[in-house]
Amino acid sequence: MPPSNSRPLAADLPADDRSLARSSLAVRLLLAGLAGLMLCVPWLHNDLYWVGWVAWLPLLWALRDTGPRTALFLGWFAGVLCFAGGSYWLATFMVNLKQISPLLGTLLAALFWCYLGLTLGLSCMLYRWLVNRLGGWELLAFPLSLVAVMALYPMLFKTHFADGQVNFLPALQAIELTGAAGLDAMMALFSVLLYRLLSKRAVRSGRQSMIANRVAWILLLVWLGYGLITLQSWDQRMQQWETRRIGLVQPNDAITLEIPEPAPGFTREYPQEMEATQRLIAAGAQWVAWPEARYKGYFDHYSVRERYAQEVARSGVPLIFHDVEREWQNAEQVSFNSVALLDGRGELRDRYRKMLRMPFGEYLPAPWSWPGLRQINDRVFGEFLRPLGAGEDYAAFALNGMRVMPMVCYEAAFAGFVARGVGTDGAGKMLLFLSQDNWFGESAQPRHHANMSILRGIENRLPMAHLINNGPSLVTAPNGRVLGESAAFNRAELLVRVPFDSNSGGSLFSRYPQLFLYLVYAALGVLMLLALWRGRRADTGRSN
Repeated sequence: MPPSNSRPLAADLPADDRSLARSSLAVRLLLAGLAGLMLCVPWLHNDLYWVGWVAWLPLLWALRDTGPRTALFLGWFAGVLCFAGGSYWLATFMVNLKQISPLLGTLLAALFWCYLGLTLGLSCMLYRWLVNRLGGWELLAFPLSLVAVMALYPMLFKTHFADGQVNFLPALQAIELTGAAGLDAMMALFSVLLYRLLSKRAVRSGRQSMIANRVAWILLLVWLGYGLITLQSWDQRMQQWETRRIGLVQPNDAITLEIPEPAPGFTREYPQEMEATQRLIAAGAQWVAWPEARYKGYFDHYSVRERYAQEVARSGVPLIFHDVEREWQNAEQVSFNSVALLDGRGELRDRYRKMLRMPFGEYLPAPWSWPGLRQINDRVFGEFLRPLGAGEDYAAFALNGMRVMPMVCYEAAFAGFVARGVGTDGAGKMLLFLSQDNWFGESAQPRHHANMSILRGIENRLPMAHLINNGPSLVTAPNGRVLGESAAFNRAELLVRVPFDSNSGGSLFSRYPQLFLYLVYAALGVLMLLALWRGRRADTGRSN
């Protein structure tokens, strides 16, 4: 028997009440849809970061007095609109990567948005189940449900609502303790507080609820106060640091599934990027990086390796670049997305092989790789062209006292993965993400991708460079301040002075990336046990 404050679906009501219920459901859908559209706004326009702090309010109002089943549907509807708006470029991505028709690409993207929408649907269902059983507790139930479900739900691109907050630096600083999930929780908590204030639920619920409100407001103020203090502290600290001048080459290469020919006037041995590198070195770059982009042929052709060595040795400036590396393993040729470091003498000093591969882009995950489903996948997407092997360990390139941690594209989306690479040994490190985002067209995706990397830098308190083939490429300080940025969808060369201290780097999140989530799971588990106990007690009381 549902609690008295739970409203059933229209189909469960007597016929005379169904029209009224349908009208109410329509209003709830409008509110849920509004929330879904508001939630994706900061991902698309960084200057509208404040929308993310109130975006949950319409959804909370739509969920008012609903049962878990209705909450699942309303949350799913909001989630579909949220992820469709925030990742509208997904259809273009599949068309470019798999060469399928725009219609099929849009259909597959729509199915994926429906799948992602369940993250909010399940969050809302759990939230309403807890509130109905406990008779309140919105301040804990909603943020905990949201953070836990988003952390556990399988997602192709791991994203956070905090990704849209890069222009609100005070709100970002405390993620060095919790990771981006902590800011997701604070944003949800703020919306719940507004909801309770506008609906006057705390006043009607009594003194304990009002005390809970005050505690929540204090928690938010402490979060933002910590951010203001530490932001200023980092600005002052970095004024005393030395700097390194780094050069970033943004070639804006066109996308292609084939190995491209060199640009007119250039060769495989001397590509356009090498000419841009010489200009950056002349301007004072102490090391230079190229993005994940065209096939270079460095690992396949001796002539390319020899010319690269000559050019780098001539300047004495180390070079970091990405290329496809092939290796025979167990009588089978395996390819890797590799990042290579050439030292000042032009010798291959170190390399990093991408560890996290993109499902359906770089490998087929189970069960799609099984023989029967593999055939279905090939018919829908076309034959899988370039399965890649996975690297086995992180790397830290030694560059004049600085330890540069290279990572490739997709890896920037996973906070825990990056933090584990930094670990307890973060001193003197810098994050370097190399990406090829032309697959997504001239969309908001590269900007969202860069925003993720800014959060990775703050979480681990490291300087960060994200070099995107088509831009915007950027470099940030450990507190998230942008030190240099290029325009998107253009060829560019970026020379940036990066504050550096060999004794600084790493954070609580670097050392314990799962700590905050474990606390969330524990708190949510306590609430669920309490809800089950109260529900059982209520059932016993009714039976007596």
